[in-house]
Amino acid sequence: MNWDIKSWMCGGFRATREDGEMVFIYKRPDWGTGLAGLRRFYELRSRGVLVGRISAESSWRPLVTAQWLGETDRRLNEADLLEITAALKL
Repeated sequence: MNWDIKSWMCGGFRATREDGEMVFIYKRPDWGTGLAGLRRFYELRSRGVLVGRISAESSWRPLVTAQWLGETDRRLNEADLLEITAALKL
């Protein structure tokens, strides 16, 4: 399914799917999280629950990492995380 990603607030995004599912993408600072050295760090939340994390290293050839943290009983899955990661264009 296609995700429509729009700017939301304070550097965050809101991703919506055709069936009404919504994911909020929050930009997080890399300091204080033990993730220093990352160029970008986003958390994905669905219905208030952390379901994924997307990060990109600071290097001349950035490595984008998408990590699924959600449970299996959710309407979202790892494929949705990959689609959202590709649509963000990190």
